Amino acid sequence: MSEFLTTGKAAALCSVTPDTVLKWVKAGKIPAKRTAGGHCRIRRGDLFALLKQMDDQQLSVIEDDRQFKFCWEFYSETEEIQAECSQCIVYRSRAHRCYEMSQLPYENGHAKLHCQESCENCGYYHLVRWQNQNILVITEQHSLQTELEDGTSLKQYNLCFTDSEYKCSMLMEDYRPDYIILDCSIGSGRVWHFVRNIAADPRIPFVKIVLVGEGYEFPQDCEKEIFAQVESPLTRVTLMKLLGASNQNSYD
Repeated sequence: MSEFLTTGKAAALCSVTPDTVLKWVKAGKIPAKRTAGGHCRIRRGDLFALLKQMDDQQLSVIEDDRQFKFCWEFYSETEEIQAECSQCIVYRSRAHRCYEMSQLPYENGHAKLHCQESCENCGYYHLVRWQNQNILVITEQHSLQTELEDGTSLKQYNLCFTDSEYKCSMLMEDYRPDYIILDCSIGSGRVWHFVRNIAADPRIPFVKIVLVGEGYEFPQDCEKEIFAQVESPLTRVTLMKLLGASNQNSYD
């Protein structure tokens, strides 16, 4: 693995533009050297140190219009996926946050090709740690969608909405939600089918479902482990309070 990076490669690793990297260099945030041809080169370790510094300040460097980078993309020198990565559970589950799976032993499928002594020494960890969480909301109620979209305390979440099983399945390919809010008002039968299909989807093995609705019960014959709360579905008021509190606790 090369020690020095071009501004383009450094930008790709950080999910920012090359201009942003050059601004960091000019501002003295990261040291750089010049080639004989005058091109800027950045030491990989210095880039990771900057990511850690920004992580310590609870800042994400990722720009809104940049594509999310997986760990195998972050550490790859080419566009091709390493053969060892293709067999790793992180790659097979398309996990956005590989560090949440770091305790899995090798025999359970975690290849740990790029793992350092600890996540604190990993540049990728410091890049993505404070990235917004994805929340998929399944509802037919426009009022619930509006309430969530207008919530001033929920700006650190990436919200996506759907009202059908087909759209939900299609979204899983790229969106990869951390949580799924499932509105019980769509009917107990549909709730049951949604839960069963989500639980069986290998693309989102660690997703948690939050059921929302007053006077509803958990679907029968569904494993409770997939639910983010265990007593009963939340009311809309409680949901908004919990999302707001979670957002503040993550960044305070």
